[in-house]
Amino acid sequence: MKNQLTLIFLFLFSLNTLGQSPTISNKNFSLGSYGRAGIAKSLGAANTDFPQSLNLNGMGSIGGRFEENDYFELVTALHFDPAIAGQEKTKINVQARFSFYTTQGQLIGNVSNKAIGGITTALPEVYAEANNIMGSDWSVWIGARLNRGDDIHIIDHYYFDDHSGQGVGIKYKNTQFSQIFTGSIDTTSTLPPNFYLNIVNGTPTLGLRNRYVSILEHKIIIKEGYIKLLAEYQRLPSGTAQDADTFYNYPADNGYVVGAKYLKNFNSKIPGSFNAISARYGTGIANGGDGGSSRTYVTYGAPNIETNSFKKAYSMALTETFLLNINKNYSLNGYAIYTKSRGASDSLNKAPDYLGKQLLFNRKQDIAVGARGTWFIKDWLHLLHEFDLAWRKDGTQEFGQMTKFTIAPTFVPTAIRDVWARPHFRIVYSVAHYNKFAADNLYSPYLAQSGTKDWGQYLGAKVEWWLW
Repeated sequence: MKNQLTLIFLFLFSLNTLGQSPTISNKNFSLGSYGRAGIAKSLGAANTDFPQSLNLNGMGSIGGRFEENDYFELVTALHFDPAIAGQEKTKINVQARFSFYTTQGQLIGNVSNKAIGGITTALPEVYAEANNIMGSDWSVWIGARLNRGDDIHIIDHYYFDDHSGQGVGIKYKNTQFSQIFTGSIDTTSTLPPNFYLNIVNGTPTLGLRNRYVSILEHKIIIKEGYIKLLAEYQRLPSGTAQDADTFYNYPADNGYVVGAKYLKNFNSKIPGSFNAISARYGTGIANGGDGGSSRTYVTYGAPNIETNSFKKAYSMALTETFLLNINKNYSLNGYAIYTKSRGASDSLNKAPDYLGKQLLFNRKQDIAVGARGTWFIKDWLHLLHEFDLAWRKDGTQEFGQMTKFTIAPTFVPTAIRDVWARPHFRIVYSVAHYNKFAADNLYSPYLAQSGTKDWGQYLGAKVEWWLW
């Protein structure tokens, strides 16, 4: 018996030794973060538990982002040192991004993933990259990443080249090619209409068909700026699902995108001023760009149910954005957006989805202009003030229209006179006016909460930070 116990002990000890975790001594590690949090109230609404945005339906943060809800990102990165000595060595990184938010407003501190409206977690980035391989002009990445260029920060809109997804990319000098794969099985959201039926145990389940997006981008460097050219090809494989009683077959489909962006930096008393314009056109299944997002692969509108394709669909997006650092006391950041999209149906208003169960708007227009001024009263006290105008037209309906003004006294503890200085501790007050169509049709998250009103108000205390 004693010998048996000894053997068991030695066996368990050997297992523990073999499976022992290594001691972490790596110092090539960095952290970054973006986040916002606070409290707020929708003034004039009967139910003020969860304050809602004053912006128009279907436009997300386009029209101003001061009412955005709590959100937190934590970004971690590992940095590997190659054996090659010298300054021109490969830069190798493995990056992961974790994001956390709630579906019910400013409630991060009092919810869990088991609660109604609890914390949602996501992993939008896990990828590895090798830049300037062996000191060359070649770079490569593989994994899932937020692969996107500049945004219009004051409306949280990545307007031109948001190619976030899981895939692979290669770059040589100023030319890069990437291939991403998109897919979703989130049946609780409003699905784009290009889905098919997965038959699982006889139960039909909606699923977004995975597509392949090929992207070619080239940047032409000019004095004090650049011109960026964009081309995309999107391929949707045929979707077929079958059981003993039913058969569904949707043919393959495709889409194309072309676009150009021009960015010019210009001299000002305070560095950092720029102007950027862009134009983009997508056809077929690549006509996406709605809800505040510009992602072309989230197809907009209704299909042609006779051909089961999006051959006639299109979308056009035009943007303008600028930052003017006028002097040490004042900066102005502005934007203008126009988007017109149409699905593949012949209808100019609503049309059925593939199964005839939903009526989808088949045409829309978004128009928005706005500007945020920053008055540097003191190094540590900045007065943000913003004016936004937004119009949205769905189908043959009239335009919904919103006019909004926001004032936000801001404490900046870093005492830096710069629009990008963070963190910001803000007191936010926004007031919006709606036209008759928007008010009568509750054409805003705020109006859906408050009922028919010409005016909406929002009051909050917010903090925003980033550290990269």
